[in-house]
Amino acid sequence: MLSLRAPSFNFRNLDDVPPFRELTATGTVTTNQSIFAGLSTGDGVSAAARVLAQQVRDNPCDALFGALVPGRVPVAVFSDFRCPNCRVMDARLLEIEQDMPDRFYIVRHELPILGDGSKMASRAVLAADRQGAYGEMYARLIRTPAVTDLAFVSQVAAGIGLDVEAFQSDLQSSRITEQLMKSKAVADVFNFIGTPAFVVGRTAFLGTVTVSVFKALIGVETDRPCDAADT
Repeated sequence: MLSLRAPSFNFRNLDDVPPFRELTATGTVTTNQSIFAGLSTGDGVSAAARVLAQQVRDNPCDALFGALVPGRVPVAVFSDFRCPNCRVMDARLLEIEQDMPDRFYIVRHELPILGDGSKMASRAVLAADRQGAYGEMYARLIRTPAVTDLAFVSQVAAGIGLDVEAFQSDLQSSRITEQLMKSKAVADVFNFIGTPAFVVGRTAFLGTVTVSVFKALIGVETDRPCDAADT
């Protein structure tokens, strides 16, 4: 067990994606055996998935974090709107952000593994993000994780002041599908079989952890190998 007062971490190097490592003790996970069922099918997509996976291995820092923020620890979060453990970690992350301002920043990856409601919500937040409203859409939909229909998310989009026609077009676009496939490719390479999942600096782990453990991980991620890789 990880101590709440003075965590003693055990790591295993991820040889397939250096310089990353895995935290070998984790918490509660929500999963589904039919991950991304129905998102895409066919041999051509399988080939595309292999290409995406190789791109992740070639540049995992970019795949996880995109452009880096100097002096702050990047935290990649993989979540599903219908995952109760993700909501637990959302609350803990908010607490950590309040306690440790300017120490880290979050990059979110949608990993809709729990059915149609998850897929619709994930597409909706990514479509809202194209109008700069990811946070507003996320905050609304995380309270209604069972919603599955286009009419509801369009109503939410109108309520937060989005161009609804553009929102609907983006939501159903191949660009959104590609974003979801890229996040799935990252999750596959890091063997994230459920949610929530995280990469804090160079440390990957699956499942819930306490606030104190998460803070301690941020504290030990001082080498910033992705910063070095980006220069």
